[in-house]
Amino acid sequence: MRMKLFIPVLAAAICLVGNLSAATIKYTVTQLPGAAKYRYNYTVSGITFQANQDFDVQFPATLYSSLVNGMAGSDFTLFVFDANNPPGVDGDYSAVAKVNNPSLAGPFSVDFMYLGSGLPGAQNFTIDQFDANGNFVSTISSGTTMPTVPEPASVALSLLGLIAGVAWRKSRRPAGRIFS
Repeated sequence: MRMKLFIPVLAAAICLVGNLSAATIKYTVTQLPGAAKYRYNYTVSGITFQANQDFDVQFPATLYSSLVNGMAGSDFTLFVFDANNPPGVDGDYSAVAKVNNPSLAGPFSVDFMYLGSGLPGAQNFTIDQFDANGNFVSTISSGTTMPTVPEPASVALSLLGLIAGVAWRKSRRPAGRIFS
């Protein structure tokens, strides 16, 4: 009887947590032909952009160079500023929304040279507001990009299925039997 109550409560909690979201930028890294050449592909979610808002991903000058081949969805204007130009200045990938509620389908990507060891990783980003003339107004939020991994909802649903399967199997056992 308790299991019958537990499963709906668990499902409701999963749905509630799934709706509590903030701006998230996930990335995948692809190695390109040539030494230390890579591409970041970004997926943006958890935010509804308004016109003149951007997401800006920073590329520290000590780790990145040669930012090229930037791409953004058609509802965005893209600006790519190379790292170390001028010397010591970080690079930026900045996609500015042209319209309210732009499509986040992308693609959002940029190629670069990685100067660090190992594989490129997470980066800092900001969500910024500009006025109609392109002047900076304020930073709305900030965070760190996250590697793309399986969706938590699919993990939660798998766990829910496992719990339901165990509950069903226990309910099918004849009374008095210890082992099946």
